[in-house]
Amino acid sequence: MSQWLAVALALLSAVCLAVGTQKQGSAVADRTHERLTPRALMALLGNHRWLLGLGLLGLGTALNVAALGLATVTVVQPIGVVALVITTLLHARHRRLRINRRTWAAIGLCTAGGAVFVTCAVAATDPAHGISAWAEHTAVVMLVVLICVLGVAAALFRHGLGGTFYVVAAGILYGFVAVLVRLTITRIQGSAGTPLDDVNWLAIGAAVVAAALGGWFVQTAFAAGPPDLVIAGLTVIDPMVGVLLGLLVLGEAGPGFSVLTGVLMALAGGVAIVGVAVLSQCHPEVLARRAELADRDRRAPSRPGP
Repeated sequence: MSQWLAVALALLSAVCLAVGTQKQGSAVADRTHERLTPRALMALLGNHRWLLGLGLLGLGTALNVAALGLATVTVVQPIGVVALVITTLLHARHRRLRINRRTWAAIGLCTAGGAVFVTCAVAATDPAHGISAWAEHTAVVMLVVLICVLGVAAALFRHGLGGTFYVVAAGILYGFVAVLVRLTITRIQGSAGTPLDDVNWLAIGAAVVAAALGGWFVQTAFAAGPPDLVIAGLTVIDPMVGVLLGLLVLGEAGPGFSVLTGVLMALAGGVAIVGVAVLSQCHPEVLARRAELADRDRRAPSRPGP
């Protein structure tokens, strides 16, 4: 029963995240052009559409946390792929775009690849497996290193990084955050004393910083591309990172895990990632922006020779 309730909460979360993403993405795109600055972000704090999106994202996150308290990451996180279809339809209607066949094919690849990956992961993981303190600390250290690397890269190369970098980086960070949230909830539920006696505060601190940095990456990605591309990257990369972290670091691999399962997961993950790559190249809004830039370059006066 708790599994089905978790699925219902995850579906509601996906709807909130989809609508919130579309609202915020359109608000950011209307206020910025390809690059988000701190000043532009401060201006967005007074934008009602952006604030509505923020509230929906907060509600979606809360519902997702509640779902993680009832089921494992491998069950909850992949349901978020529903948000991809919803966001695509909402954004196309908002921008009055006609979704081309390649975009639908890319969405199909993301959905099918993610579904197969998760099906294999559910069969390969042991949800009853206890997580050792060493494994949890390893995950926290990995996240701290990741925050430092991605933060420094974004600071040093911010003018040369495209929206794909920010989408992938946010997806990886959110995958770690989902795992640490699940571990924290498990510790609270299994505590013999007060609920906070066994909480790993370093894990919570790292998760908060990662969520904040991932949030900035998402807002930056909104300025560089359509919101359905952002949600595609997040709903594909986030659960994959969570599952791989569970299998390789936390030791959640069960008796159902085999070489064949690993190969199928790798292939399915590759298909989903190809879907994200195709979406980043063939989305009608991406094509429109590319045509606009090409037209601007043609109209720009040529510089006189030496």
